[in-house]
Amino acid sequence: MPKGDPAKGRTVFEKFECYYCHEVRGEEFPSPTESAPELSQMGGSHPLEFFAESILDPSAVVPKNYREPSGKSPMTNFAEKMTVQELIDVSTYVASLRPKGIAKTVTAEGSIVALVPESSEIVLTHDKIKGFMDAMTMGYKVSSPALLNAVKAGDRVRFTIDTERRVIIKIVKSQPAKQSKP
Repeated sequence: MPKGDPAKGRTVFEKFECYYCHEVRGEEFPSPTESAPELSQMGGSHPLEFFAESILDPSAVVPKNYREPSGKSPMTNFAEKMTVQELIDVSTYVASLRPKGIAKTVTAEGSIVALVPESSEIVLTHDKIKGFMDAMTMGYKVSSPALLNAVKAGDRVRFTIDTERRVIIKIVKSQPAKQSKP
């Protein structure tokens, strides 16, 4: 996808009033009146094409807590409303966003969906990471392929993300809940 202009993309974000649903921490948009993912933490987590797809096909990837009962996204489909250049620019704007004032590392729990050792990646479904990211399913790079050796798909894990590099630096299997004896 061609690179766009994030400043022009911010203008597109305002033109289509995306702030009615999406908060962008650090920006001075009006407070959202609808509930949608906060965007300042998304930029470093996904490639530019992810944002373009999310705008063109809002139901392509939707966190569970934002889905309608039908399983679809409540987000407006902008495919016939935006020009191609507006799509490129607003996608570039969102991809440029980075959270401000977060810790160097954050720890969360989740379940492994898949391991992709050949690209040093892991796909996790995880709980909300307070102050960093909503609950979702997504792929992450790992700082060392060796981190993938002690886990498998289906494992419940506790993991630590380096928030600047957006990579997982530690993965530990979670202890199963202890059963009390009657």
